[in-house]
Amino acid sequence: MESKQIVLTGLVATALITALVLSGWVVDMVVAFLILIAGILLTYYFALNQKRIEQYSTLRSAIKASEEIRKQTDLTAVLNCLTICAQSLLGIKYVLLWLPDDNIMWPEDEEYHDLLEDIGRRVKLGPEPLQLTRQGENSFTWPENTTWLAAYPLVMGDEFRGIILLLNSRSDKLQGHTKEVLNILCRQSADAIYRVLAEQNREGDERLLINSLLAGMEAGDPIFKGHSERVNAIAGLIGSKLGLDNEEMKTLHYAALLHDIGKYAETMVDDETESFSDHASLGAELIPATGIFAQVRETVRYHHERYDGSGYPLGLSRTDIPFLARIIAVADVYDAVTRLCSEEERLDHQTAIGVIKKATGTIFDPLVVVALEEVADEVANIGQTSKDVVGDMDEVE
Repeated sequence: MESKQIVLTGLVATALITALVLSGWVVDMVVAFLILIAGILLTYYFALNQKRIEQYSTLRSAIKASEEIRKQTDLTAVLNCLTICAQSLLGIKYVLLWLPDDNIMWPEDEEYHDLLEDIGRRVKLGPEPLQLTRQGENSFTWPENTTWLAAYPLVMGDEFRGIILLLNSRSDKLQGHTKEVLNILCRQSADAIYRVLAEQNREGDERLLINSLLAGMEAGDPIFKGHSERVNAIAGLIGSKLGLDNEEMKTLHYAALLHDIGKYAETMVDDETESFSDHASLGAELIPATGIFAQVRETVRYHHERYDGSGYPLGLSRTDIPFLARIIAVADVYDAVTRLCSEEERLDHQTAIGVIKKATGTIFDPLVVVALEEVADEVANIGQTSKDVVGDMDEVE
């Protein structure tokens, strides 16, 4: 462009701009443009803030859901809780569990068995949920109406134990806060599953020890089977009436079954190497002093103490006697006077309750006796169909 043309163009442009400024259009245009930009920025800010609020709300809901999952005490309850939470928060269609070493598949539907095994091999080394979609090259058969699935590996120590599998029918991807929520739910569910499995293993070990000890007792004298089982049933009724929690009831159950193990052991103890003045102390020494058995041990040791301090082995009285031992003392004597003593000395149910009531405050804890009276009708029915066993009853005054 020539210089004359540049000058002419500049003059024309200057004249037009001057006219626009003098007419007020430029100011209006600038103001309108600034308002537009401000409106766009404010809209974006509020939309972003609302999205952040929704994400925080979802995460808070996930944390609350994880707290509910942690409260569950058995495998089915954990998985049902996870299913409900995953459906409400993420729209998950199904939740599956596969624990091959424990021979557990939930739900027990063979339709998913091959799918779980195939995916299990893929996620063994993955520390986080693995998402698979239909678009990928996957050799397994997809469940109907499923667009993607997430597999969360269950690893205890360095050992792969199984997977939690979540199936989704929606098209959204596992990313952003959705992935975070899924991680929270799966991680808490995995912790709950580990806890339940550990508890089951612990209970299995406890039951194995109890069964071993009982087998020895019953092999030595079948009287122990009937007596121990009935004392266990009576003590359980009393314990329930007194509001014992699950752990206390389990301890009471074990102690009731083993309370007379010392009587069997007395015949096997070498007097030159062992010195126990009573079967309760001897029986306690046969029980481990770890875990729940520490309380079982003390309950067995002191179940012949008397409320007034005249019992054995230490002459403990009142609340110095372990509470569970006071319960077994009542259940033990009731069964002794109604089932174990000779035919001529055996008491009927009502008379036995009366005898125990008379010993309230001297031999027996009054609270436990009251609880026995409350469940007297149920106690009367215990062992009615079993064969009467005649034997020497425990020392009772």
